[in-house]
Amino acid sequence: MPAAIGMRERREIIERRAKGASMAQIAREMRMSYATVRQIWGFYQKHQQLEPHYEACGRREVRKEAPMYESAVALKQAHPTWGAGLIWTELSQRFAEAGLPSHRTLQRWFHRAGVVEVDNKTVVKRPVLQRGEKAHEVWAVDAKESIRLANGTYVSWLAISDEGSGAMLDARLFPPKTLE
Repeated sequence: MPAAIGMRERREIIERRAKGASMAQIAREMRMSYATVRQIWGFYQKHQQLEPHYEACGRREVRKEAPMYESAVALKQAHPTWGAGLIWTELSQRFAEAGLPSHRTLQRWFHRAGVVEVDNKTVVKRPVLQRGEKAHEVWAVDAKESIRLANGTYVSWLAISDEGSGAMLDARLFPPKTLE
């Protein structure tokens, strides 16, 4: 996302436009996109202010139809183990599929309604893996399969390297052939 346009630049755009400069000229001289200049000028004409209109940000109301929201929350309450995908499928049978919210929107609705249970028992803490620091402490084995060569044949190979030193210990080509 691009950086926000500062108030100084906004004022300059408005002043230049008020003096008769074209939006294309302002955009060129200020090294901004034409769309940015047009948007700032349009916002100023509509609201008669330079400050961004933050009241429109972060709407809290449900944007889709309220019956759909209520049905989704009711389904989640009745079936707490169901995920957003399954509830979306159930909603598609009741409502027109074209007007359905995304799975992520359903998840936000469930969190807003407080019908999502957080199960801390399912969080699995994985041990931190230590990489080899000394030579021959840990070897890494890596396989590459079905690699197409310049002559059109396919080969696979197995490479063994040392994590500590980074040295290549061995590499085997399959099928065993000499490379030209």
